[in-house]
Amino acid sequence: MTVKQWLIESEQTENLIKYFWEIIGIGALNSSISKASALLFYEIITQILYRGNFASTIILQKNGLSKSLIDPLNSFIVKNNGDIILSNKVNRLVIEKDNVVSVLTGDEKLSDYDYLISAIPLYSLARIIDLNILNINIQFEYSSILNIHLWIEGLNLKEKFYGFLDSPLHWIFVKDEHFNIVISDADYLIEKDQNEIMELVINELKRFFPVAADAVKKYKIIKEKKATFIPANKVNKLRPEAETKIKNLFLAGDWTNTGLPATIESAVKSGRIAAEKVLKNI
Repeated sequence: MTVKQWLIESEQTENLIKYFWEIIGIGALNSSISKASALLFYEIITQILYRGNFASTIILQKNGLSKSLIDPLNSFIVKNNGDIILSNKVNRLVIEKDNVVSVLTGDEKLSDYDYLISAIPLYSLARIIDLNILNINIQFEYSSILNIHLWIEGLNLKEKFYGFLDSPLHWIFVKDEHFNIVISDADYLIEKDQNEIMELVINELKRFFPVAADAVKKYKIIKEKKATFIPANKVNKLRPEAETKIKNLFLAGDWTNTGLPATIESAVKSGRIAAEKVLKNI
């Protein structure tokens, strides 16, 4: 059952679906509610509404995800005698007797490890290991996201973010003169050139805010073609667990079986699950 089918069966009105549930759905699932699984959406709503006030609190990081998350994680790894190797492509995992015996990279052959956790997307994993070995028989369809960063002079907005109604734009996040517009489920825009996208964005902004075209001092458009997998019913049943048939290989990533759609929360949960599985095997 899709999200939309479930909402209709639950006697939600057309306006309530359009102006409330669709906004939550497309933001959380990065997919049309006509495609996404009702079960995953139910899980999200349950966690938001039935786990106390904090679970439904909207939190905006002050310094961006890199400073808030990535930099502290890098520091933690280094302080605990870990190594971070950048710009070294993994070409293949060598399997012998149900174990990964070596990792072949562009520069070297790595074999000094006890366990491996793969935290890359499914399509990247398929390039370095035969998925049949892992009993993974799943093909995702992907949904894109557009982020349009604008630096607009003279536009003073009161709130830190806004959601749009009846617009192809979904969210705008405000930080002084830097405005970040997010368009989820953006496949229909992904092949358009920058001029076409900017024309759409400026025209839409003018509908809601006092924006002059010449007030935009610079912009940057980021296209994520495979931002998230579409959480349809048929694929949710096939998402793999953290443990694999390969004894020393574990899987993490928002696409694994976390019970959540492809979100940061799902990625974090998958990492915790994988780490717990490794600890049980030590």
